[in-house]
Parts: sequence; structure tokens; C-alpha cells
Amino acid sequence: MKTHILWITQLSLVLLLAGCSSLAPLLASHTPTPAPAFEATSTPQIIPTSTASAASTRRLLRVWLPPRYDPEAGTPTAELFKQRLLDFEDEYPGIQLEVRVKSETDILNALSVTNKAAPENMPDLIALSYSDMHIVGSAGFLHPLDGLTTVLQDPDWYAFARELGHLQNTEYGIPFASDVLLSVYRPSVFTELPSSWDALFESGTYMVYSVSDPMALFSLSLYLSEGAELTNDIGAVTLNEETLVRLLSFHKRALETETALPAIRDYQTDLQSLQYYRDGRADLAVVWASSDLQTRSGDYLPLLSLENTHYSLGTGWVWALAGSSVENQPLAVELASYLVESSFMSEWTRISGYLPTRPQALDGWEDDELEAYLNEVLQSAHPIPSEGVISVVGPLIQGALVRIFKGEQPDVVARSVIESLK
Repeated sequence: MKTHILWITQLSLVLLLAGCSSLAPLLASHTPTPAPAFEATSTPQIIPTSTASAASTRRLLRVWLPPRYDPEAGTPTAELFKQRLLDFEDEYPGIQLEVRVKSETDILNALSVTNKAAPENMPDLIALSYSDMHIVGSAGFLHPLDGLTTVLQDPDWYAFARELGHLQNTEYGIPFASDVLLSVYRPSVFTELPSSWDALFESGTYMVYSVSDPMALFSLSLYLSEGAELTNDIGAVTLNEETLVRLLSFHKRALETETALPAIRDYQTDLQSLQYYRDGRADLAVVWASSDLQTRSGDYLPLLSLENTHYSLGTGWVWALAGSSVENQPLAVELASYLVESSFMSEWTRISGYLPTRPQALDGWEDDELEAYLNEVLQSAHPIPSEGVISVVGPLIQGALVRIFKGEQPDVVARSVIESLK
């Protein structure tokens, strides 16, 4: 994405210092080094400069990435991303990128240790999951984007994706990839697509979903589609008993009509559900888009709400600022904006198995039918609840579903769940 005149002005002093040194290969050979227990990291990957003098005048920009986005992974997705970084260096020869690969398992600890031991080594730009952005941002390690960019005001964003960049109504992240719960189904089985759960239950077809998912995200999608809240005015976790009864009655009805079979009771992941579907034992499966996009096991539909409107939960990944250098923040935003430019996002998401966060990027997938399905899914998506809320509510609902699959009644189970929260 070409920068505005404002950004060019901000960068001009840096670029004048750099001269016109030639561009060497972006990343040095990828040799993992032993890492402390708190992190997994690779050798910093830096573009070599032609002379020591040139290196001393280039502005260093530190970038942290999780292993899934490692530009040295050798996959087509990694090669495309690596080339994009090369292109950025080519357009801004006054900037030198240092790329580190960090484990996602304890990114908060990695940032905390780095901030204490060597704050100058904090990442200017970091790729975070939506959940990790909330954790890291709440701990005070991220800088708001206010006054640095207006990229999220661009109309070319899905409303769901724009929400992924916010923490407590403040912009902290620029979304670059997303994933959404959806239904994959066999078009040959359905003479007419079910427009309601009742229609599906009466169709004689089979569905599969992860009944024992500890996060209970399919059920949370149904619950939240009713407009019910998961926290009260003081931030404590809460559940609405009436809505919970309706949710559990949905699962009871799925069992009674044999649309869902007892065999799926112990399924914890969408990969288990997807395999059950691919084995021909179900005609429709509730899964994450990223689990199936690269293989296309069927056609896609947005999830239905309990009221039969479209409502799906989704998540994603954002670029965020965590560096200690205020002077580097405009440069980091410039790189992030370059990495979410619609034409690049279109090509990168199409081969990576993730969903784009911008409508124009989806338009570039060159598959009109698939684009239509996924556009409908993304239009109906909403961010997943915070990890803190899910860690409490998820196991409660998961346990309630197992009890329904064992034959208990929805009102009895709902009442006991509500009592456990008091």
C-alpha cells in the first residue's frame, strides 16, 4: 500500500541517511539457537548491508512472529511473505528488518522478560492472535495506534475484522488474517439448503460438532446470538438461565431427531468432527474455516443462530506495536499497513488457509462461488469472547452438553450450572 504524503514526510530524514545501498537477500540462513525456557526463538534474521557504514545509518526495525508465520519455513506461504518483506526493504532502503520467531505458548512472559532485561530489544511490530492481543495489551506492553494511522477507518474492512483490532474501544491492532466457525456440507445431499435448525432436524440428515470442546465455541456462538451477556456490570462471569435452557434444548432436539448421534459426545476438536464428516458419517459439520479451506470438503454456510439468523464466532491475528522506540512507531505502522494491503492479503490468505480481513482481498481469490460463501460467513462473524471469560464459561457449558448427551433434561442442567456460578 502506498503511503500518504504525511508518512513520506515522517520517513524522509531516515531515508536521506540511508543512501541507495543495494538490497541483499532479506533473511540470513535460518539456524535455530538454544532458547531459554520461557521462549522459542530463532537467530535474528537481518538483511546484510553492503558496507559497515551503510549498516550504521539504517534504522533497525524489530519484528516478532509466531512459528506459523515464519518466513523461512520453506512453504509457498512463507516464500510469499518473505518476498513481501523484501519488497518493503526495497521501497524503504533506510530501514533494516530484524525478524525473530517466538513461541505463541507464553508470549506475555517473553515480552515481560525482554522488557526487563533489554527493553531496547522489544519488538517494534509483533504478530499476535486476537486473544494474545488482549492479554498483552491488558498487561501494558502494547502502544495504541491513535494518531499513528487511520487505516482501520478505511471502508475496506469486514466489521468483525475491525473489531479484532480493538481493546476496550481503543485501536491496538491491524488485522491481517482471520478464522471463523462455519458449516461445511455436502451439496449433493441437500435438495434445498435448510434455512432453519428445525428444517435441518426434519431433513433426515446428520450433523457433527465438537460436543466436548472445552471452549464450547459452537454453543457459545448459539448462546451469544440471542444477545445474552457473559459478564455483568462489574465484570463477573454470568449466564442467563432462560437462554441456557434454550441452548441445551437445541442439543436435546438434535439428539432426539438423530441429527446428532451419541457417538460424537467425546469429540473435542473440529478436526475430529471434520474427519467424521469426511468419513461419510455426517452430511454437515461445524468447523473452523482454516481446517478445511485448503482441501474443500464441501460447500460452506454461515452458522445459524437460535433464531435462525446468521451468527458465527471468529478470531484472527493482528499487527501490534510493542517497541520502546517512539521514533520507530510510524515505521512499524508503515510496515503493518504494507502487509495488510488488499492485493497482497488476497494472494497470501488464498494459499495460507486463513480468511482475509478485507472484502477487496476476498474479491481477489478468483473463485466467485467460494467468495460468495465466505463473504456471507465473514459478514455474520463476531469476535470470540476473551480468554478469561471462555476459561470459566467454556468448561461449564461443555459439561452441561455432556449431561444432555447422557439423557438429562435441559432445565435441570441449566439450573445447576447457574447455581455453580453463584
